[in-house]
Amino acid sequence: MAKGSCLCATVQFTVSDEASKMRHCHCSMCRKTHGALFATYFESSELDYTAGKDAIEIYESSPGFQRAFCNLCGSSLPERSSDGTVAVPAGLMDDDPGIRPEAHIFTESKAGCYHITDTLPQHHHYGDGDASRIVNVTRPVSKLGVVSGGCQCGLVTFEYSGAPSMMMNCHCSRCRKAKAAAHATNAFVPGDAFTWTNGEEHVQEYAHKGAKVFGHAFCKTCGSSVPRARADGSQYNVPAGSLTDDPGVDAKGHIFIGSKAPWFDVTENKPQWIRMPT
Repeated sequence: MAKGSCLCATVQFTVSDEASKMRHCHCSMCRKTHGALFATYFESSELDYTAGKDAIEIYESSPGFQRAFCNLCGSSLPERSSDGTVAVPAGLMDDDPGIRPEAHIFTESKAGCYHITDTLPQHHHYGDGDASRIVNVTRPVSKLGVVSGGCQCGLVTFEYSGAPSMMMNCHCSRCRKAKAAAHATNAFVPGDAFTWTNGEEHVQEYAHKGAKVFGHAFCKTCGSSVPRARADGSQYNVPAGSLTDDPGVDAKGHIFIGSKAPWFDVTENKPQWIRMPT
């Protein structure tokens, strides 16, 4: 059995060692929910919650499709389908699940700022060949010079003007747990350029125990990762997956590669740092 947990470690679980079908999903629902540029799930035949069941919240993202998250820290959690199969967000795993990604799915919905550079197969659907499950994407018209975003359920929305000061991919264990993904991609936006346009009261913040500045903000209703401000309000950490528009800047590189998930390979030609660059 392989172990996993949410960011705050309140919710803990084990899954069977017969994992299968690990895939990177680029659908807009996964991107919004995780706040990452893509989500990575694998299937398991067994799931046993060993702690924290009372902290599990459920949101129905589409008819008959329920997504789970921790109501204390906002991490996305495993989901059980009607046939009993469990979909596990790979970023939650404390142990190596012993499986590696086999494909990219819903690539028609891929974030414009993300470029697939590996050699895995790419599908416009689940990967099962069923063309009826292809997602047709309609991208909204953006306001000139303004980047907008929001949560999965639409209660929380925001926007910022101009380009972020920087965007970075972070592979630290905290970011992987918070996003329940291979890594976080965060855009750093000056405080005076950022505006909540709706639903700020629906945002819940989690300050990670033992961390000086790290924390995670999420929508209380759907669990989606949303922007979080520094204590002095001078800067917002904006999850790139929460954006509806292109962020206006490319990710500079990859930090905390020393903590990278064993099942994910960095294949793009960008700088990599073992920890935080000085």
